[in-house]
Amino acid sequence: MAGEGEMTRRSQMEILIDILRAVADGNHKPTHVMYRANLSWMRLKKQLDFLIKQEMLVSEEAKDGTVYTITRKGKDVLDYFRRIEGELYYKKRPIPTEVYVNYR
Repeated sequence: MAGEGEMTRRSQMEILIDILRAVADGNHKPTHVMYRANLSWMRLKKQLDFLIKQEMLVSEEAKDGTVYTITRKGKDVLDYFRRIEGELYYKKRPIPTEVYVNYR
């Protein structure tokens, strides 16, 4: 397992989720999504095309270029991933090693 300071490769799913998160958080322009998801332009374009074909994103032409919007299906996938992530990384409170009882 890699330490916190080490670089780790993201899975395909993690990359797609990062793109969905970026768009859901209001980054609608491709360059904003690219920087937020930490991807090269070529990699981003491929992933955006995939998400559009899966009906998780839609692209629209605006006067200043293409913008992306997350669909209901994309939001559902993102919400589902967040629930799984919450269950996997849920931090339980540690059990105390010492207990003090005050007797009267």
